Amino acid sequence: MFFKKHLFTLAALTLFALTAMTLDAAALGITNSSASEIHAIYISSSGTDNWEENIIEGYMLPPGNEVDVQIPSGYGQFDLRVEDGSGNYEEYLGFPGNTSQINLHGGGDSEYR
Repeated sequence: MFFKKHLFTLAALTLFALTAMTLDAAALGITNSSASEIHAIYISSSGTDNWEENIIEGYMLPPGNEVDVQIPSGYGQFDLRVEDGSGNYEEYLGFPGNTSQINLHGGGDSEYR
């Protein structure tokens, strides 16, 4: 009985935390219109020196494909750092916080809405 009670409490806390994270997250679609596979996408609030976690950890985004991710809401502006499988990277800077779709063309060129 002790185990079941604590398992229920743990499940309730996990559900609460996931709900809170969902409420504090915004949907963002990212399309890879470049010629390279994307192996990592890092996001950060504009004006900061550090990149946050890889938002496609464990996945690869081939050219011509799209991924939908959840990003922290509340950014006034945000930046992306995109890496290929060899660690080469490009930075895309100054997306408005309410951006819902980004089309990455490569070479730092992009479109958003």
